Amino acid sequence: MGSINKTIVLRKEFYRLWFEFYKMSLNSTDPVILKKLNHSLTTYYYKWGDVKNTHFDDWWKKHDYLFEEESIRVMNKDDLIEFDNHIILQVPVNQSVSDLMKNIRTVLTREHKLKNNRKKNKSITTTQFSLTEGSEPKLSVLKDVLNVYRLYTDLKNSNDKKGKKFREIIYYFYRTNFKVRTSIPSTLILGSDTRKESQRVNRNIRRWIQWGKKIQLNVLNGEFPGKY
Repeated sequence: MGSINKTIVLRKEFYRLWFEFYKMSLNSTDPVILKKLNHSLTTYYYKWGDVKNTHFDDWWKKHDYLFEEESIRVMNKDDLIEFDNHIILQVPVNQSVSDLMKNIRTVLTREHKLKNNRKKNKSITTTQFSLTEGSEPKLSVLKDVLNVYRLYTDLKNSNDKKGKKFREIIYYFYRTNFKVRTSIPSTLILGSDTRKESQRVNRNIRRWIQWGKKIQLNVLNGEFPGKY
């Protein structure tokens, strides 16, 4: 597989996680999530269609265009103008191409430098979805955060969400879902039977749950994964 194809496959897996975090929100009963959900539907995800009742691979076939790299295009008066990460030019067409290119290069060089010197915009537009700029997230970590956070939110009994009981639920999940992962994440494995070791693993679990909630809220604000 060529490097370009590998990059496409890798980015698709990030988009799969984005999809799954958003789908969790659509099925959530958390008041905090529900409060933000309607705004996210009308502002960011109105083009995503029926996420709640669709598997990602089926959804991707019809919506992969939402994640395509943007290109230069001719606009008309009815087009929605997105100023974030774009430069809008008015180009007179009654001049020679050589003169226009010279002037455009001057303008682009200046504007490009100015935009790069400003604080990077980490939000997405309503027509183009991209990973949070400069985040460099690790795919394996995000997958594990999603798995643990989803297990946690799906549990109805609060006693099952604590300590040893929840660790056992996590271990059982990884041991019986080989397509998800072939082993339990190393940071969640007990190195010994000591209380100190149990506390260490429990802290890591709580940290992943906190990350999962933060990423879910970031998704509802139109970005993935955002700061967590």
